[in-house]
Amino acid sequence: MTGFRRSSARPTRRTLPSFVVRALVPRAVLFGVVAVVVGVGQAMGGSPSASSSSLPADEVATRPPAWTLADVSAFPGCVPSAAWPAGKVAPFVVVRGVNDEVRRRVAFDLAWRVNHDHLAANDVWVVGVCG
Repeated sequence: MTGFRRSSARPTRRTLPSFVVRALVPRAVLFGVVAVVVGVGQAMGGSPSASSSSLPADEVATRPPAWTLADVSAFPGCVPSAAWPAGKVAPFVVVRGVNDEVRRRVAFDLAWRVNHDHLAANDVWVVGVCG
């Protein structure tokens, strides 16, 4: 038979270390590449924080003040603004200035004008409503 050659050499046997190298090294490299990609993605994404805002610090709205027991005794006949029926006109409101802690009873029209003028420094929070 021409063209066919019989080899009398023994077939090569693979050793355990060569098998480990062939099986585990490509997987370890793939794991490393995926871990780097995920790590870079996490680093680029960042985490939102309270200090990062598109608004300047003086324009960030704070939590609105709440109606307290001191308000109940200081302003008799007034109720928290959330308890006032919607659509009912109130002649007076209890307000707190955005830049101070003083609470006062003012006419509704005055509070509306102050909140809708061009000055942000004199705005007020409506805390309660008086009927």
